[in-house]
Amino acid sequence: MQSRLKSLIPKYAILPLGLALLVNTCVYTGVGQLRHFLTFSSWETSFDKALPFVAPFVFFYILAFVQWGVSYILIARDSRELCYRFAISNIYAKIICLFFFLLFPTTLTRPEISGTDLCSRLVQLIYTIDAPVNLFPSIHCLESWACIRAAFLLKKSNRTYKIVTILMSLGVFASTLLIKQHVIVDVFGGILVFEVGFRIAGRILNTRGQCKKGAATP
Repeated sequence: MQSRLKSLIPKYAILPLGLALLVNTCVYTGVGQLRHFLTFSSWETSFDKALPFVAPFVFFYILAFVQWGVSYILIARDSRELCYRFAISNIYAKIICLFFFLLFPTTLTRPEISGTDLCSRLVQLIYTIDAPVNLFPSIHCLESWACIRAAFLLKKSNRTYKIVTILMSLGVFASTLLIKQHVIVDVFGGILVFEVGFRIAGRILNTRGQCKKGAATP
């Protein structure tokens, strides 16, 4: 198992990506444990209410986890610089998420699932294991937007990979709305929060690079 992991992920990427995963887990599950102490509001709009419930989109929602895994493996293998930037971006984005989850907690009234088909059962399973908290910003949309950003920065990314990533991410965005896990502001919130984290990471790494150059100058 360890040898397979090393063949997929370079040694330099294990710590930053592991730390990013740890922060994500602590933020999401930690706030979830505090939900009984928070006062929630709903940011559902008339647009959200007009959207139908479309159970088959649950597959996009679930396959998003595969998309993220593949994307971060490619990021890790691309270069140390890109790996560090995405790891730092992710950490800062999740810290921003923590701020919103605690200070502006939102919730959503989910529909009752009456169907017995596979898609309906999968949605019901998601509803059971994932309480309607930690909605704004949407981490699902945040991570899939990160995949789009990575697709255009990876050295070996080709046109096909970029198109597939965009289509998959759009499917994920739609799935959060059509299986009633999020509302429209959560989608744009996830995109915006990642962009903020991405800019912070860029400034940190640029400052660090300039400091190294300055220290190397005699």
